[in-house]
This record gives sequence, C-alpha cells and structure tokens, in this order.
Amino acid sequence: MAADSRLTASFTRDQQAAVQTIISTPSSDSASKLFMAAGGIGISTYGLATVNGAPIAGVIESFIIDRLSRREVSPREVAVALRSYFQQLGMLQQTYFHIAGYCLTHDSHEQEVLGLDIASGEIARLNTWSSGAAWAGETDVLQRLLSDVCVLDSAGQITSKVVGYGIPFDLFTLQDAIDFCTYAVRSTIDTMRFQLREKTVGGPIDVLVLKPGQASWIAKKQLHV
Repeated sequence: MAADSRLTASFTRDQQAAVQTIISTPSSDSASKLFMAAGGIGISTYGLATVNGAPIAGVIESFIIDRLSRREVSPREVAVALRSYFQQLGMLQQTYFHIAGYCLTHDSHEQEVLGLDIASGEIARLNTWSSGAAWAGETDVLQRLLSDVCVLDSAGQITSKVVGYGIPFDLFTLQDAIDFCTYAVRSTIDTMRFQLREKTVGGPIDVLVLKPGQASWIAKKQLHV
C-alpha cells in the first residue's frame, strides 16, 4: 500500500457579488494517509481528509488504539468497526478508505482488500481478481498511463488504436509491487506539477508491505527539526 502526504485546503471567494471562485491550495505536505494496525492490517484514506476541522490522522490513530490494539481482526472487521466509529462521531462525510490484509479461510490466509465509503456506509470487496492493483483519489493520471489509447478524428470516431502493453501483475515479486506503488503515486505527483490543475497530490510517499499476520514500513516519513 502507498499514499502521498499532501493536505489541500479549499475555500470560496466571492467575485462581483454573484460569482464564487473555488480556490484550492496545499496546506501541508506532512499529512498521514496510510496507517498500520495490529494483525498486519493496512488502512489508507482519501477524499475529505479532515474531521471537525482537524487532520484525519489523529482520528484514525485514536481508532487503532481504542478499537484494534487488544486483538487481531480481519480487514472486514476493521472496516465495520471504522464505519461504526465515524457513525458514533456523527461524521458521515465524503471520506473513503482502503483496508487491506489477510483473513483466515479454511486454514489458509486469503488476501482481502476492501473499500469503505463513510458517507453511505458501503463496504465493497476490491480484490475480485487473482492479482492486480486498486487505486483511488486522483485516479486520472494513472488511468491515462495504463489504459488503451485510440486516435479520434474531428467527428470523434476512432481512426486507429495505439499499441497497449498490459501490466503482468501475476508475475510481480514483492519488490515489483513496492516499485509499482511508488511509481503510481510519483507519476501522479510529477504529472500534476506540469498541468494547469489543483496540486492535490504531493509530499513524501509512505509505503507499507502486508504479509499474513504482519506489516512493515518500507518508507515512512519521520518527524524532524
């Protein structure tokens, strides 16, 4: 799992009494969006990254300590507990999570990656494939890099297709997976830098590796002076 560190503040400014301009600006490049819980569970967040005006990291860290520190749980149990935690806070907001880890099924460990929508309360299984990748948030850069490309004429009709090359996820080693996660976030950061758009992805990239019953940081930003 991987995540960037940028926290973006958005506000509106009145123009000519009737027109509102939405202004978005980076407010921090040290926000935590990726977390490690007991039992080898990873939690990443995207969407609205504040709760009651404060960074969401404090809420997630409190959730891990209060609800998960005393027992090992499955990714689905974490997702259900996290949904309940936000409901008790009364914050049914546009915040989303990926929750990943392993669950014990028929005496074997099975990978489980879930998506949680706080506003709707929906929990969805994301890894319906044998191998692959799931990403969310600012997805357009990576989608353009990995999707098939066609050339269109002035009428919008396809005139030719550009040769596409798939990603052999089933052949990935663990190091390949780490490299791909880093590439996905770094490519988004670097592409946004040159585009005329809000710079919503940036800062250090945190990377977490999950194995059955354990998790370890490959890259984790540290406090410093």
